[in-house]
Amino acid sequence: MATHLIRPQSVRPLDIRCSVADVIVANLAVHVVFFFEKRLETSALRDSLARALTGVPIFAGRLRWAGGGLRIRCTGQGVPFSEASTGVTIGEAVRSVAADRGVCLVDPVNAVAARWGWGPLCTVRVTHLAGGATAIGMSWHHSVGDLQTMMFLMNAWAAAEAAEPITAPLIVEDRAAHLAEYLPADTAREPGVRHLSLGEFARSAVYLVKDARRQRTLGLYFGDEEMGRMRDAYGSRIRLSDNDIVCAHVAEALMRSDPTVLRRRLAIAVNVRRRCGLDPLLAGNILTTLSVELRSGEAASEIAERIRHHVDRFGQEHCDLRGNQRILDSSRGSQAARCVSTAFEPAHWNPLLSNWSGFGLYGIRLGDAHPCFCTAVLRPPVAGLGAVLEGAGGRGLMVQMSLPPNDFAAFQRVTADGDLHRFRRTGDQIPAVHV
Repeated sequence: MATHLIRPQSVRPLDIRCSVADVIVANLAVHVVFFFEKRLETSALRDSLARALTGVPIFAGRLRWAGGGLRIRCTGQGVPFSEASTGVTIGEAVRSVAADRGVCLVDPVNAVAARWGWGPLCTVRVTHLAGGATAIGMSWHHSVGDLQTMMFLMNAWAAAEAAEPITAPLIVEDRAAHLAEYLPADTAREPGVRHLSLGEFARSAVYLVKDARRQRTLGLYFGDEEMGRMRDAYGSRIRLSDNDIVCAHVAEALMRSDPTVLRRRLAIAVNVRRRCGLDPLLAGNILTTLSVELRSGEAASEIAERIRHHVDRFGQEHCDLRGNQRILDSSRGSQAARCVSTAFEPAHWNPLLSNWSGFGLYGIRLGDAHPCFCTAVLRPPVAGLGAVLEGAGGRGLMVQMSLPPNDFAAFQRVTADGDLHRFRRTGDQIPAVHV
């Protein structure tokens, strides 16, 4: 396997102060694989990536702790770019991701090492598959930014590949101060972050070492026709988004899979750029979470309506970023390392879903080809984290979520009874990759 360190073609030194949302996810790395039905030339990909990093240099930086806070230092340190070949076909490679064996398609960023400045913040792996197909695995440290930030890099890469002008994102050197200047006043009744107790912190560390690697990835697909029937059934009283519907539908099934659990909290990641009028090109984790209480026996339609009510009233009732930042800024010593989202409970996992649809993953064009399939490779340190993505070719919606083995098996039993896909009909078009 050949590995190259890709550096920006020119360097504009940056020393970025991270915001509270960046610190909260500082133990997480995110992995996404793009599949292409043709062989992409790696030399061209390397050259265009170097041009792209010039416009989006944060991915080539390194983390450091300074002045009691987390910072991203960008002086052109570089992104490791590896190339591999395998006799596996594209279909077999896709199925390996579904079976939790797809980590070989990415060069996973070590989130803990990167957090302390001991490793890169982004890696790229290009795998040439049998039959002339290609997989590009992207891995990045979550403190660099959310999926929208990652798409700034992917769009810049595609533009550089096509010799087109690169649209550079808005990179501010003090993310916390920028948000303090432009965000509206907090409206949340309670902050969205808290400090783990020392006991909770120890329990989380033990789970990370002993049990996190045993988690299984739940993968579900809902086709366009199926989603249409769900919209008709759940959205009869108010307008619902597809994300509201599919999150509620899966949440109902999760509660039904374990009757001994009477309550959970569903956390929905909210892109604050859209809700608070921030620059859509702002890089970083411009996110917070909304909590929706789940109760045993509750219908998916009721959950979906409650999700929509909270999202529609985000600005009036749920904006919490200023208060969250104040909690982080007042942290002392090891407290900053124990600052977590209130959605995280070490003794009782809760689902946390991010909506990755609508970000243009299938619009990326590299090597004169669009991806035929995009998927997350879930390796989170805690259970319940997941994403909603478009299915193969941008059709339908997928839900991926990391679960403990027992909960995964319980959910599989619920899936087997057919109720989860009660809106599916014979003759619905389902891409082969989702069968």
